[in-house]
Order: sequence, then C-alpha cells, then structure tokens
Amino acid sequence: MNTKTTQEHDEAQEILEALRQIRDSEELRAEAARDPETVMNRLGVSGIARHAVAFGITGLLVSHTIMRPAGWWI
Repeated sequence: MNTKTTQEHDEAQEILEALRQIRDSEELRAEAARDPETVMNRLGVSGIARHAVAFGITGLLVSHTIMRPAGWWI
C-alpha cells in the first residue's frame, strides 16, 4: 500500500469537504468573504489543504460576483 497516495487522497477529501461546506452555507460564505482565516480555523483545515481551500474560497467568491443573474450588459 502506498502511504503517500493515501495521504494525498485524504488531503483532497479534506479540501473538497471544506469547499462543499462553504458553498452550501450562506453563513460560511459571508464569513469567508470577511475573514477566510476564521472559516478555515472553524473547519479545522491545515497544511497544504489550507492553501487549497483559501484558493477555493477566492474562486467561490469571485464566481458568485461574476455569475450574477443580471449581467453588466443589461
């Protein structure tokens, strides 16, 4: 059994789960917009996963802003 592969899989699962929780919770999204460090602490994200979740939070916040129902052309 390859321990490195298992560890990488666990980190990937941690990242995905944290991003799902943020995406699915309006409260967490609002808090992440104000203070992403607090959200990551609250979710217990650390190490490499913390960097990936911070990047994901940025993506979630930016995509939400860009994908507004009424576009800039209206």
